[in-house]
Amino acid sequence: MKFNATFINGVLFAFASIAIISCEKSPVNRYSIGHFPATPVNLAEFNTEFDDYNADIPVLGETFPFCFSSNRNSYGTHFDIVYKLMSVYFSKESGELDIFEPISTTLDVYIENQNIRRALAKINSPFDEFGPCLIPMGKNYNGTNINGRFETYIFLYSSNSGGNQDIFFTQNLEVENYENPISIDFLNSAFDDAYPTFNHDTSEIYFTSNREGKFDIYKTRNSMHQGIIEFLAAKNSFTVEMDSILSSAFDDKCPSITDTILVFTSNRVGGFGGYDLYYSYFENGSWSAPINFGDKINTEYDEYRPIVRSYTWQFDNDMMIFSSNRPEGKGGFDLYYVGIQRKE
Repeated sequence: MKFNATFINGVLFAFASIAIISCEKSPVNRYSIGHFPATPVNLAEFNTEFDDYNADIPVLGETFPFCFSSNRNSYGTHFDIVYKLMSVYFSKESGELDIFEPISTTLDVYIENQNIRRALAKINSPFDEFGPCLIPMGKNYNGTNINGRFETYIFLYSSNSGGNQDIFFTQNLEVENYENPISIDFLNSAFDDAYPTFNHDTSEIYFTSNREGKFDIYKTRNSMHQGIIEFLAAKNSFTVEMDSILSSAFDDKCPSITDTILVFTSNRVGGFGGYDLYYSYFENGSWSAPINFGDKINTEYDEYRPIVRSYTWQFDNDMMIFSSNRPEGKGGFDLYYVGIQRKE
């Protein structure tokens, strides 16, 4: 059998192509797990020239809801709570970490969290809304969106619509549209009360108040062992006490609890200037003496409202989001993220 030159050249080219392709290396995962940076990074996509701070995220994953206070909508006049989506992507091939606002409107997380905007329509006012705290309560499968389901939350925050900061909550456990906000009467006083946060088993709620002349961290115990909604809506008179371990002779604000770590901000002596970030661990039935996060995170400026979230199957340390008015930001307070050591 004879073959012409064209056929032979074609066969040789095909074998050469296969050889070249087979020699090319397939993508290699050089990194088995991610690591958040030890020095703070500006969350540039989420910041503006106005004040952006007081953030909260209910869970940390690939894409999730991100709420924070900002005076951008009023051009600096008053603070509203802003809702965005945030994505955290770590490349195991290159080791690069990217935190950004996704633009796709087809994501399930976008569709099933869209009703958070309905909550903000009832929460935001011509006054100041601070310290959002979203407690995830699972999916409701009676949704009207294209997925037929939506995420449910108990949404806590504070507002000075009554003259001083008071703590409120709203929720959407049964229907997509959030209920009208309800004042948490047993937490509120004639002074500023803000930044509510539950401990790991929701048996206690912590918050900050200046009812004794300066800001301290207070707590109230759910002594009746009620569900979260029943507890927050209760008209009972619960005992409110200052936590003497966490509080100092100076201003202590913005507590946030994740599992057994509590983080907050304080202008107590021994810091690096202005407000610094501190942490405490719940051990043997009480909180440990607060520890300053150090000069890699704190500066001579103000560091404010920290929260900590874990992404254990993707990162070997935890992410802390906080706000600061340090000069390298876009203006006013900006949001930052940083990695902190995870306590096993």
